[in-house]
Amino acid sequence: MTPSVHRPGKREAARAALALGAALGLALPLAALAASRDADAPSAPPSFTRDVAPVIQQKCAGCHRIGGVAPFPLESARAISSRAGMIASAVQARLMPPWPPGPRSPAFDGEAERTLTARERATILAWAKAGGRVDGPALEPRPQEPVDVREGESMLELAMPSAYRPRAAKGVTDDYRCFVLDAKLSGDVSVTSARIRPGASKVVHHVILFRISAAQVAEAARLDAASSGPGWTCFGGTGIGVGGSGGSVQAALNDSNWIAGWAPGSSGGRLPEGNGVPLPAGSRIVMQVHYNLLNGKAPDRSRAVLTVAPASAGLARVQTVLLPAPVELACGKGEKGPLCNRTEALFDLSRKYGSTAAFVPAGLLLLCGRSASSVSPSPVSRCDRRIDTPTKILGVAGHMHLLGASIRLELNPGTPRSRVLLDIPRWDFHWQSSYTFVDAVQTKPGDVVRVTCRHDVSRRAHGMHGVPKKPRYILWGEGTTDEMCLGLLQVTRG
Repeated sequence: MTPSVHRPGKREAARAALALGAALGLALPLAALAASRDADAPSAPPSFTRDVAPVIQQKCAGCHRIGGVAPFPLESARAISSRAGMIASAVQARLMPPWPPGPRSPAFDGEAERTLTARERATILAWAKAGGRVDGPALEPRPQEPVDVREGESMLELAMPSAYRPRAAKGVTDDYRCFVLDAKLSGDVSVTSARIRPGASKVVHHVILFRISAAQVAEAARLDAASSGPGWTCFGGTGIGVGGSGGSVQAALNDSNWIAGWAPGSSGGRLPEGNGVPLPAGSRIVMQVHYNLLNGKAPDRSRAVLTVAPASAGLARVQTVLLPAPVELACGKGEKGPLCNRTEALFDLSRKYGSTAAFVPAGLLLLCGRSASSVSPSPVSRCDRRIDTPTKILGVAGHMHLLGASIRLELNPGTPRSRVLLDIPRWDFHWQSSYTFVDAVQTKPGDVVRVTCRHDVSRRAHGMHGVPKKPRYILWGEGTTDEMCLGLLQVTRG
């Protein structure tokens, strides 16, 4: 071992990986491109100015802009041309623009703005194959559209209490932080749309907004006070216990505290006309922010921008239904350690989160019709929920942690009336979002919704993106070493 050898740090390694990807991207896609003959491909090499630049502006520059969350900007012709191979590689693999729902998913609102058409894909690939030449300047990123405040609505702009500088343990590239926002509501309102104005766009990766009741405010204040700096660490959810939903777990599952999710490039998250998420007087909002530390640790003071309507507007009440499934993941082949024993893993849950956490795995098994005394671990988990009242499904989301591989929500599986509500074949924890249907799905009593998740413990082997490498039996839990399988439905009832 030679002492003078330079050992790159995490950020240098990430940059080297990007550079390698670019080098490979210049060569690898071309063989595939040469063999491809897409019927939608243009007959002559596309013009950068006429054909390529508008696609980059509309579908890429929202994130790939100076100060944006993407690792590099695509704001000049030179920058775009120099990465032609990398762009083609990502487009060919359908990794960019990031749109997790697969082709089996139904049509979602805003999908056209966040995905490439067949023609746009063919144009990018043909341009890269022809050498990625430019014949003029790139187009400037489009300005953000103004907030759509409709008749009878008002706008709430809620900032974090103070600036927060993201931080994480050595070797961890992500920070998940929760902050309490107080709208100081004197009366009940309904949230009709939600968007985020990041304070430090380069590091704000995505945001989820949760509602907490007046009864939960004190617990949120305790979590905040116990953590240094503004807010508190909150990886899976808010870390705040069930409350304000009638007191029962079943009530909390049928009407959870989710308000909205946001990611760069998404629109204002407006609900269909005539619908709103209740936000009662005295309640607060918890804003969970995911910070991407690969882009630095700039201080952030993001804002949530909501449009709200008064209770007198008579909007249909939108509720979020949670569809959890048990997670029982044994250690992988060749893995050894004391926490590979399920009983020890349960004790560990209790030590980390309190005794109640150790009862959750058994409760989920019973909820999903399985035995809590004879447990069979499996990388695939699922659970069915029967619908008891006429329900209209407006939107859908899924949630797993870092070992998640895929997730699917289905209505009436295994019957002639089966339909997919959401299918994410390649789960990426860092690109989770919620999706509103173009056409709402009407269900009736007796219908069944199933959530199915697949996890992959082999991801522990590389430990990238904060995946813990220590072998352990994985159970449902809030932390990075735990997992979840959770479907979410935004619904109206009756």
